[in-house]
Amino acid sequence: MQEDLTHFFNDLNVVELSSVLAGPSVGMFFAEMGANVTKIENERTDGDVTRKWRTKSDHRKISSYFASVNYGKKYVQLNLLQSDDKKRLQEYVSSADVILTNLKLGDDKKLGITYEFFKSIKNDIIQCQLYGFESDKSRPAFDAVLQAETGFMSMNGHPNSPPTKFPVALIDLFAAHQMKEAILIALLKKARTGLGSYIEVSLEKAGLASLANQATNWLMNRAIPGRIGSIHPSIAPYGETFQCKDGIWVVLAVGTDRQFKEMMSLLNLQEMITHPNYCTNEQRVMHRKQLAELLSNSFAQQDSNSICTQLKTAGVPFGKVKNVKDVLESEVAQSMTLMERIDGDETARLSSIGFRFLA
Repeated sequence: MQEDLTHFFNDLNVVELSSVLAGPSVGMFFAEMGANVTKIENERTDGDVTRKWRTKSDHRKISSYFASVNYGKKYVQLNLLQSDDKKRLQEYVSSADVILTNLKLGDDKKLGITYEFFKSIKNDIIQCQLYGFESDKSRPAFDAVLQAETGFMSMNGHPNSPPTKFPVALIDLFAAHQMKEAILIALLKKARTGLGSYIEVSLEKAGLASLANQATNWLMNRAIPGRIGSIHPSIAPYGETFQCKDGIWVVLAVGTDRQFKEMMSLLNLQEMITHPNYCTNEQRVMHRKQLAELLSNSFAQQDSNSICTQLKTAGVPFGKVKNVKDVLESEVAQSMTLMERIDGDETARLSSIGFRFLA
């Protein structure tokens, strides 16, 4: 039976002095795990800036962007330039275990809320501070800027398209995972030694740490990745998309010769299995354009449900290309949907927890 994690951190107090996405998503993670999370917003700016980030279809009191990473929290607006509000902050800090901040360089000293200040109130406090650039902490940064500066935009898109931003704030989410990992390590350190921690995370390093095989390909082979759409530079057919006769698009992720043979048999292209241009992955990568044309013609004659059922039975990796509506109507997504009323408005978001404990 799955273990209930919603009370795992019910004795943990978190003060969230951060805004936008990365820091608040960390606060939401701990709130989902039962922690008492107090989100301190800047009264002088009418709270978290994402309260005002609305799409054309977003007419609710609470913006969908704000709702996406703010769940299970207590909301307090303070003006930390006022002594009374500064005292209120001290009260929250006095019972806190973790503080989340994304203060601009120098604002900690300007507002008098440095790590030394927090530590003077709670000696074993854990503070996790997020910056944009590791190389220049004074430089303002949002996710799109870091997607550009850490190489992601240069790789994203098609050969004839301009550099393209990923449609989710990818670097913010990478940084949020770095923050969560660091805080969990700090909590372990505190349990073992009784000592608090001051942690710094930057969007820049979080992005660099996530370049994975693309970074290694440059470091080892001096190969600069370009914009190649959704295909994989070293596997074929992997990432190619094909439209079936009913209009549904299918993506392939064929990673082995066995999978390739199974797929070609299902598509009645058995003669291509032993063709010198396609018999090995290396040859398929070299001749992927010609292979894609063959597959495109074949998939155009297939019913998506039928061919997908056959691919699944044969153990060939594939996926139907679904829109967000299709995804969120799935049983898995519905099981992850969290509802909450904030300021009298019904809000919804997906859980930030993608794991479960079974033992």
